[in-house]
Amino acid sequence: MSQNARFNLVYRHVGREYVLSFVVAFFFFFFIFFINQILLIAQRILLKQVNYFSVFQLILLSIPQFLLYTFPFSSLTASSMVLGDLSGNNEILAIRSSGISLKHVYLPIILISLVFSLLTFMTADKALPWSTKKYRQLYSELMRDLPTLELASNSTNTIGNKVLVNKEVNGNTVHDVVLFETSNSRSGQILSAPEAEVTLYDLQSFIYQLDLKDPVILKTDKEGEWALSKADEARFFLNFSGQIASLASALPSQLSIKELQENIAVHKQTLLEDTIRHNEKLQKAHLNLAELQRDPTASPSQISYAIQQVKDIEEDKPINFYYQYYRAELHKKFALSAACFMLVFLTFSLSFFRVKHGRLIGFGLSMLIAVLYWYLLFFSQMQIFKIGINPGFLIWAPNLLFFLTGIAVLFHARRL
Repeated sequence: MSQNARFNLVYRHVGREYVLSFVVAFFFFFFIFFINQILLIAQRILLKQVNYFSVFQLILLSIPQFLLYTFPFSSLTASSMVLGDLSGNNEILAIRSSGISLKHVYLPIILISLVFSLLTFMTADKALPWSTKKYRQLYSELMRDLPTLELASNSTNTIGNKVLVNKEVNGNTVHDVVLFETSNSRSGQILSAPEAEVTLYDLQSFIYQLDLKDPVILKTDKEGEWALSKADEARFFLNFSGQIASLASALPSQLSIKELQENIAVHKQTLLEDTIRHNEKLQKAHLNLAELQRDPTASPSQISYAIQQVKDIEEDKPINFYYQYYRAELHKKFALSAACFMLVFLTFSLSFFRVKHGRLIGFGLSMLIAVLYWYLLFFSQMQIFKIGINPGFLIWAPNLLFFLTGIAVLFHARRL
């Protein structure tokens, strides 16, 4: 058998095993990531007797937001399972004994993982923004068809921080109504009426009109003072517009690269303006300190206070929350895409160890790495709001850490 034929045989065998293992791992992570989403949709939509086809559409449209993690973790798990299995069955030993370098074993894994990186990137930049818009549109339409305010005898309805309690219900007429606020603030009001009529005021904005008869209104303020008033009639509006689930709103992670770049440009300008004001404030503090130091009548406490003011202003550098957030999400799209092939380098050292049940050991090892990677990425993303540096350094840190660790362990294993 010629050398090229032997290489092609290795490529086909490793590539086939890698793809098959990827499919298994993909469905595993698919189930893990989607079970909560399915249960959430079932709780909010399915239990209110929405048709099953609409629910199925919502589930399909929610898939892309989880593929960003499913692809990298599946690629890592597949590589770990394949190399663990090849090593455990002495296939790696047979390949090396035939004079074939291990780089020919790694090559198909790297090339296929690059394809998964491209698919992840396309999902993040194209599929996710498109599915999010369709999801929001369908979800809003379903919300308009659902009974947002369900009138029933002896029931309670919560609207934001307001609670509506009623007794008997006859059509749109409710009896013994009590409406109060549940916020932590000491100020607020309590409305009660023996009878009220509920009508839909604005379907598009989810606003209901509550006409109270002989209402009694108790108002309190933050100082603890209260006032009691009565009226023959009163009209109150119940606004459900903020009660549409957050799943129907687009997060920065669900925007396309172009949309993220547009938002970054807007918030960058805001940060520049904040920086100019900060520098002006710092300059005034330095001038004030210089004047006090030249003033012979200035006391040491005044100078000390001015010095502390300068230090506080220098440390309190402006950080734009949204500028950091959008930049972090932009880098995360690229980092998660690159993770598909960067994480597999951690698994290459398995080819130098022979262990029983190599596929199972590889699967368990990949689970540990996946959890650690997710934690580091989450931790890095939280730090972007505390550190005024380019968030790209923090978002790419887990990728680089695992990639360089994989390279170092691989070279060390070769010397054993």
